[in-house]
Amino acid sequence: MRGGGFGVRRRVVTALVVVTSTAGALIGVAGQARAVDPDTLRPGCEWRTPDEEAQHIQTCTLYSEALGRNVVVQVRASDQAPGQTEQAVYFLDGLGSNDEYNNWATPTSGAVAAYSTSYNLVMPAGGKGEWDTNWQSAPTGSTTAPQWDTFLGEELPAYLNENFDIGTSDNAIVGVSMSGAPAIIVALNHPEVFAVARSYSGFYETNNPLGWVLIPIIQTARADIDNGLSAMWGLPLSEGNTWADSDVLSRIAEAKANGQTIIISTGNGIPSVGELQLAWQTLQQQPLVLWPILIPGALVTELLGVGLEVGALTSTVILNAAAQRMDLPVEFTYSNGGHNWFSWASTQPSDAAQIEADLAAAAQKSAAEKSAAQRVIAPQVQQQAAAAEVTTSQPTPTPAAAPAVEVTPSEPTTTAAETPAAQPTTIEPTTTEPTTPTGTPAAHPTTAADVAEGAAEATPSATSAPAATPVVAATTG
Repeated sequence: MRGGGFGVRRRVVTALVVVTSTAGALIGVAGQARAVDPDTLRPGCEWRTPDEEAQHIQTCTLYSEALGRNVVVQVRASDQAPGQTEQAVYFLDGLGSNDEYNNWATPTSGAVAAYSTSYNLVMPAGGKGEWDTNWQSAPTGSTTAPQWDTFLGEELPAYLNENFDIGTSDNAIVGVSMSGAPAIIVALNHPEVFAVARSYSGFYETNNPLGWVLIPIIQTARADIDNGLSAMWGLPLSEGNTWADSDVLSRIAEAKANGQTIIISTGNGIPSVGELQLAWQTLQQQPLVLWPILIPGALVTELLGVGLEVGALTSTVILNAAAQRMDLPVEFTYSNGGHNWFSWASTQPSDAAQIEADLAAAAQKSAAEKSAAQRVIAPQVQQQAAAAEVTTSQPTPTPAAAPAVEVTPSEPTTTAAETPAAQPTTIEPTTTEPTTPTGTPAAHPTTAADVAEGAAEATPSATSAPAATPVVAATTG
């Protein structure tokens, strides 16, 4: 009986462990990430330049099923000790993106220097004119329809988790110019991945006649994509088009329901002091003989940036009014500045501090929610385990022994000489078979799957030589 009781208890303990593990998975409990030395190159990664190696920025090439091609992703891994929660800030490039590196990784952007090394920085390259979105058909010059939203919200987080131990939740995503609105849309589409979205000088009201005209014009002029009107989101007003799904004004209210933090900023087109200082410092780094060429080009770019930033300002004001009307917790910031990297770089220190604080708050909130969910599930696990012990510890009935049979002689005793020896009486043993009532199913012991199901119901739910990074690049996004 003791041996049997020990076996029952062991089975119950095993079931309890399985149930607890299953319940943990159901409420999103995950093991803490293992930080890896930021100086260690991951498979498929390289140091693109000595400067990037000094900043621990490795350039990784991976194949994306969603994009149908190889894609470059630059990552500055954190330097946290093992056992810490790993979060990341994803940076989407602007219209001037290229396939070899992300402009956020350059010193001009100011981002890498601004963020704490306890956070991972993720900077995918490429996608010029593709708007960081899911296309319905292939753009000009391509044979596949790129699915950027799927790549950014599903494939890339999985890759980063496997190769850099970066968590797949409570991350931030940042966009600029062309990628400003898409950064918010990607976050809204994947709230389980991104808790914070940050946009600089974006254009948010796209599902209207102005958007239908301007976006295809920009794609043709800057990226040689001449079928954007129909290939990207489908013809406007046609059945199955996704222009509304990609319109921030139409979807911004979702952020409140998701509990996400949205931060939006824009300049007014007037160059800021910090912007001019950065531009002057960059010019001084160039040979004097190039100044006659660089200065006129910079002035033209600045004038173009003024027009673009005024457009971004108008779009931001419209979105701001709608957010106030709907009482949405979206933060808007306005300042002097044009549509260029010098302007966006000038605010990186304060912007990084704010995003890091928001990420820390998101991580604390998730930890509290997981702890609360565990407290809800624990009593149920104990109850189910107790029920399992009662079910499996009932004693098995022992068949009753056959009663002894006494043989009493009815005839008088005679001598051996008079009567032959009596034949011994053989008593056939009687075997008592246990009886199972007809039609009654055998008792089904509670299993770990039963307990997990109950807990779920109770829980809410080829590398070529890279091009050198320009010191003074086209300043517009």
